[in-house]
Amino acid sequence: MARPTKNNAEYFSHDANMRNDLKVKALRRKFGHMGYAVWCYLLETLTGEDGFELDFGTIQQELLAADYDVSPDDLKAITDYCVDISLLQRSEDGQRLFSEAHKRRFDGLLTKRARDRERLERMKSKQKPETGHVSEAKIEFSEDYRADNSHSKVKERKEKESKVKKSIVYPYQDIIELWNSLCGNCLPKVQKLTDDRREKIRLRLNELTGEPTEYIEKATELFSRVNASDFLRGDSNSGWTATFDWLFSNSKNWVKVMEGNYDNERGSRAVLSDVAGVQLGVGEFIDPKTKRRSYGSGMADIPLSAPPRPSENHAWNASTQEWTLL
Repeated sequence: MARPTKNNAEYFSHDANMRNDLKVKALRRKFGHMGYAVWCYLLETLTGEDGFELDFGTIQQELLAADYDVSPDDLKAITDYCVDISLLQRSEDGQRLFSEAHKRRFDGLLTKRARDRERLERMKSKQKPETGHVSEAKIEFSEDYRADNSHSKVKERKEKESKVKKSIVYPYQDIIELWNSLCGNCLPKVQKLTDDRREKIRLRLNELTGEPTEYIEKATELFSRVNASDFLRGDSNSGWTATFDWLFSNSKNWVKVMEGNYDNERGSRAVLSDVAGVQLGVGEFIDPKTKRRSYGSGMADIPLSAPPRPSENHAWNASTQEWTLL
């Protein structure tokens, strides 16, 4: 069975003078360090996406905003501006985001992969029937190493690891019961252990720790962080909640949880303060340490005496000392 074609990459070349590009300079002037950081985050995210294009629907925007440690409003404003100045482009339906210039950087890599696949097929067709199976395996390893050795050395490592992992007994049912116990009160419970879930559990456990004796301990820590996150439990504009399948679907989501990207005290999700007499509006918070009132990315200083922010479409006008509809 042929291996799936790779249409993404594990890294991209970051030009040392990228900050001095005229369009990037415009982005920096308008949004400061936050704008440049989000631009870099987006390039990293696009690099790992299939076809170098990113789903940019409403829920995905909230997830990315939480990951990038900015508010959904700020993320949308920055991406809209990037589209306006042609740093980014959108699909016709507006649901996908990409950069034509960023895509072009990978033309050589994708062409090389296609050329090496064609070479592999030609070599396979020349093998004798009685030896074809053994030779094919050797060719496949050689092709994998040549075609993409600058991005990964997966094959050799997997072959070595597979011999060890065959003897490991994975606690599939225990992981399901642990999720239902720690997160089932606020998040959807897992009703059935499917083959697909078994495979995802196996992959994620091996990423969490290399020690089978630590599987339950690490999973407990991971699920506890999910259950402690207001955002993951649905406290967002869309009401989206995390699920077991979302957490285990890939090698990125659980890492973001463990790194604290969805913790209540991070950035725009700072813990709301109970300062006496202050009524907060949409997206507002008060830093528990400095007692400074702000919203979104936290760049604005809002007087404690100001009225609540009416909606996400309102910004604080420091000159008029009032909320202004954008």
